[in-house]
Amino acid sequence: MSIINFIKVQQQAIKLIEEKNYEEALILLEDAKVKFPNKLDRLGQWKAETYCLLGENEKALYELNEVLEKGLWWNPVILKNFAQELGPLKELEDFKLIIEKCREIYDLQKQSSKPDLKVKGNENAEIALFALHWKGSNTDDFSQQLAEINTSNEYLLGFPQSSQLLSHHCYSWDDPDIAKRDLVETFKQFKNRYNLKEKENVILGASQGAKVAIEMTLDQEILGVNRFIAIVPGFQDVKRTEYLIRNHSNKNIRGCIITGDKDPFYDQTLKIIDVLKSENIPCKFIVQEGMGHTLPEDFPKVFQDALDYVMN
Repeated sequence: MSIINFIKVQQQAIKLIEEKNYEEALILLEDAKVKFPNKLDRLGQWKAETYCLLGENEKALYELNEVLEKGLWWNPVILKNFAQELGPLKELEDFKLIIEKCREIYDLQKQSSKPDLKVKGNENAEIALFALHWKGSNTDDFSQQLAEINTSNEYLLGFPQSSQLLSHHCYSWDDPDIAKRDLVETFKQFKNRYNLKEKENVILGASQGAKVAIEMTLDQEILGVNRFIAIVPGFQDVKRTEYLIRNHSNKNIRGCIITGDKDPFYDQTLKIIDVLKSENIPCKFIVQEGMGHTLPEDFPKVFQDALDYVMN
C-alpha cells in the first residue's frame, strides 16, 4: 500500500477523533495495521492515544507494547513530550519501561545512522531533481509521493536521506551543519554516478526539506545548483534563511515556492518571499487556497508550473 493511501488513513483517523467517533477510529486504525505493517509505530501510537481518550489505559499500554514486540519503536521524546493524549500513562511503571526500551533502541540506532541516496527515473533524462524529504519522513515515502510527477519517466530523481535519526525510519534536517555534510556527500554520489554535468539540475524539497533546499541553493559553492522548488517550506525560524538570502553568493538563483494559505508556516513564508524580492531573486509564489501543510491535490500540474518557471 502506498504512502498516499496511508496519509488518507491518517487524515480520516484525525477527523474521526476530532468528532469523538473513537470506536470508529479504532476500527479504522486496526484495519490499517494489516495494510501498513511498516507504519505500525504511528498506528499503534494513535490507537493508544484514542484508548487514553476513552480512559482505557491498559488497552493503550497493550498497543504500545505490541509495536515494540513487532520490532518498531519511537524516539522516547515523542511519547513523553509530544503525545499529549498519553498523559494518563506517564506515571505508570509499564509506560516508564516502554520509554526506557525506546531510549535504548534509539541511542543504538542513532550511532549507526548515516546518509543514504535512492535514485529513480530516467538516467537519460535532461532534467535531474534532487529531492529532500519532509521532517519525519524518509526516501521511500517521499519517492512514492513524487511518483505522480514522473509517470512519463521524463526526469531523473535523486532522493537523499538525512543521517539525523528522528524516530523509527524517520529523519530530520534539524542540524544545518550535518544537513550540509549529508547533502554534499549524497549529491556528489548522484552527480558522479549519473553525469549531472550534462543535465539541468533542480533542488526540490518539502517542509523542512524545502527550507534546506532554498538554503542549499543560496550558496553556489555547496552543490552548484541554481534552481529550487520549495513545497510548503517549514520556516520555524526565518532568521537563518533571511541572513543567507541577504548574503548569498549564487547570483543566478531562480526558484518557486508552493504553499497553502492554511499552512502553519504561511506567515513566515510571506516574510521570506519579501526578502527574496528585496534581493531581486526571481521566485514564483504559488498559493493554494485552503491548503494546509501537504502536497497540492493537483500536484503534477502545480509542479509543472513551478518547473516551467525555474527552467525559464
